Order: sequence, then structure tokens, then C-alpha cells
Amino acid sequence: MTTPVNTFQDILDALEKNPTLRDQLRGYILTEELLQLPAQFVLLRADVDELKSGQARLEEGQAQLREGQARLEVRMDRLEGRFGNVEGHQYEQRAASRVLMRTDRLNIERPQIALAQAGSVRQDFHDAMYAAVGAGLISQDEYYDLSETDLIVRGGNRRHAVVEISLGPDEDDISRAVRRSEILQRATGEHVTPVIVTPSPHPEFVQEAVRRNTHVMDIPTRHPRS
Repeated sequence: MTTPVNTFQDILDALEKNPTLRDQLRGYILTEELLQLPAQFVLLRADVDELKSGQARLEEGQAQLREGQARLEVRMDRLEGRFGNVEGHQYEQRAASRVLMRTDRLNIERPQIALAQAGSVRQDFHDAMYAAVGAGLISQDEYYDLSETDLIVRGGNRRHAVVEISLGPDEDDISRAVRRSEILQRATGEHVTPVIVTPSPHPEFVQEAVRRNTHVMDIPTRHPRS
């Protein structure tokens, strides 16, 4: 027996009791696109999840790439450091011999190398510095600082040069040369000249060195070609 439908509530009651009728009404009212929305939403959700997963993999790959790049940069820095150390060591050896030939500009006569980082320290210089430490003229730490000087030249006329050798000098090199010269002067009571040896020094650097009573020697890295 068919239930009469007189009000909107009767329609709702009929739909509640008859799922088939409810599905038929949904198909009549809704368009095909709207009916497919739930399934499309599921597919869209799957696409979003896949996109997030792909983005995570991409970010992980980028992190690995950055880590690999960082390791490569460290290796390059080490390699450059090794080449730089070799080049610097070769320049120190070359500069040491050239300084001895130019000590007349410093009024140093009959020069001798008292200390060189590329070589060693003369025993008599070592003994004199320890005597100065014992006499309280300089401290033990000051002698350690002085022993880090690239080159110390001593003349037979009681004049010395404390030499800092650098391929790329800066004001720190001047400060070290001045400081160590003052230490040596207190230890010996003799005249000491701070010296910077470098290839092609900038005029501004030379001006600063002169202002601080430091001599600059321009010594090239290689022999000039004939």
C-alpha cells in the first residue's frame, strides 16, 4: 500500500524508510560531477599525500646534496691549505736568503740568521734568550712568542731585524713584528728593526708600516725571467 504524500515531512519520512528512493532522488537532483566528488576527493587526497612524499624525498635529497657539497668544500680547503703551506714555505726559504742580501738597508753589518722557522735557532741565541728570561728582562711566554718569528737576523754591529714573512700581509703582521722587536730589544739591549717581507705590497700597507716604524721589503715569489 502506497503511503500518501501530502507534506514535505511526508517526503522526508518516505526517503528515510526507502533507501532506493533516496538514491534515485540523489541522482535526480545532483549532477554527475557532484556525485563523483567523493571519489575525486579520495583521489585528490592520494595525490596530495604523494606530493608530500615526493617533497620529503626532494628535501632529503637536497640535504644530502648540501652535506656532500660541505664535505667537498672541506676537502678543497684542506687541499688549498696544503698547496698554500707548500707555497708559503718555499717563499719563506727564498725570502730568508734575500733578506740577508738586503740588510745594508737596515744598517746591519755581517748579518747572520739567529732564528728561522724554516731552519732552526742558533744555540748562542737560544742561550742568550734564556739568560734574558733568567734575568727578568723578558718572560718565558715572551720568549715563546719571539721563537715563533719567521726570521731573526743578527748583525756583527749589534743590530737586529725581526722579520715577518707573508704572501698576503695585513696589520696583524705589523703588530707581531713590532711586538716581537720590542721583546728582543729588551732581551738584548740592542737596536732591533721590525721588518715585513712580502711580494708587491699595497701602498696603504706600506704607509701603515712606515707609520709604525716598520721596514717593508718587496721580495718577489720567483726569480725574474731573463
